[in-house]
Amino acid sequence: MTDGWRRLDARMLLVHPLETLVRFLPALLAVVFFRSGSDDHDRWELYAVPVLVAYGVLRWVTTRYRVADGQIELRRGLFTRQTTTARLDRVRTVDLTAQLHHRVLGLAKVEIATAGGKADTLVLDSLSTGAGRRLRAELLHRAGGDEGTVALTADDPGTTPAVPTGQPSGQPSGQPSGHPSGDELLVRLDPRWVRYAPLTVTGIASAAAIVGFVSQGFSRFVQERSVVREGATWVASLAWWVDVVLLLGVVSLLAVGAYVLTFWGFRLVRNERGSLHTRRGLLTNRETSIDVGRVRGLQLDEPLGLRLAGAARLRVVTSGLLRERGGSDWLCPPAPDEVVTPLALRIRDDVAAVTGPLTPHGPAARRRRLTRAVVPATVAAAALVVARVAWDWHGSLLVAVPLLLVGGVALGLDRHRALGHAVTERHLVTRQGSLDRRRVVLDRDGIIGWTVEQTFFQRRAGLATLVATTAAGRQHYDLVDVPVATAYAVLARVDPDLHAEFA
Repeated sequence: MTDGWRRLDARMLLVHPLETLVRFLPALLAVVFFRSGSDDHDRWELYAVPVLVAYGVLRWVTTRYRVADGQIELRRGLFTRQTTTARLDRVRTVDLTAQLHHRVLGLAKVEIATAGGKADTLVLDSLSTGAGRRLRAELLHRAGGDEGTVALTADDPGTTPAVPTGQPSGQPSGQPSGHPSGDELLVRLDPRWVRYAPLTVTGIASAAAIVGFVSQGFSRFVQERSVVREGATWVASLAWWVDVVLLLGVVSLLAVGAYVLTFWGFRLVRNERGSLHTRRGLLTNRETSIDVGRVRGLQLDEPLGLRLAGAARLRVVTSGLLRERGGSDWLCPPAPDEVVTPLALRIRDDVAAVTGPLTPHGPAARRRRLTRAVVPATVAAAALVVARVAWDWHGSLLVAVPLLLVGGVALGLDRHRALGHAVTERHLVTRQGSLDRRRVVLDRDGIIGWTVEQTFFQRRAGLATLVATTAAGRQHYDLVDVPVATAYAVLARVDPDLHAEFA
């Protein structure tokens, strides 16, 4: 291509008309339905098919891109020419997404996220899978200052990283022998990890949402089909605990299905420059590349179910990930602790930050955690008692009263045990949460600002929330209900110059 301009893959001519046709299919079906009784035999709505094909050809002819002069350029349009450019040093991540029809044709959609966020995302749909991976390597390597030859990564066709002999599947590994370009396979999915799917809050919530959607969508179907109606009547006749077991079984199966669809084939690779590359997905294959220079820390998630099973999951704290693309920050799906913890240490070699003890937040924080957990439980218990006395609800509901009170106390104490922080040579560590506990290892040099917040009740208790602001991840990470003196001590240790301004 002249002056380095390149075209999208010609196979996009099969993808784009198909996607457009699917998008407008309801409208086309509606037109066909309403015209079915018409005497007009001129099926003009069918003209839309060659129009869509022509539109796809025009889009392929008029779309070009190139990497030159320290930037990537995307040019498209025939009558109105639009050129989008992004400097390579502002490229944050490069995502390769391949839905089922892309994978059949060997194509992928490349999404290039820059410092400007979603509005400045460049999308190339579609490139061949190999070309997309080479472009990803080219962008990230040149963004790092190397204008020389770009080596193919381990994700290129024909290169399959292998775990060293004797290394259990799914365990973090060193660099495999003969692995191309010095890339290092850090972790890959062990199919046995699907057993953790029902133990996460998000997995259960997603499965419950699916159950609710399906039950609503099939309500009319149940009413109109006698066999299904009889089956529903049979289920309703079962003991309540049997219904609960059946519901939990269905929710667990759906959670496992969501886990498989999302993480099947997951693997994490680190190239010789330190950049991280993940690949995951069963039907829709998604590859994400994260520039090591944009990583600002790690987040270890330990929901209650995973903690009880001795498992956890790992995310990266980084800037530039596409926020609407949930899961792009995964470094390890729910997996055993003996996999997640060593992996975290390979990415952030700070034992004190990743696994070390944390400074607790004291008795005042414990009182606040207990109050915030016990008060709602007490209100709910009182409501059950009122319902029993005033409206003659079934007496068995009163069994839940002591359970609510004991559960509230247990939840408050567990939340207090979770609260903690630490400051190491390179990191600020914060942890909080019970049902969804999170331990964040944040790079000190990635913190760009601080806020000390106090609510009315915190002031009365002598506590504060110290907020560390960063350009990555959630944008802020909080030390919740920490004593005021401790908050300023942490600030003084991490950023002495800024502490002087607070003082």
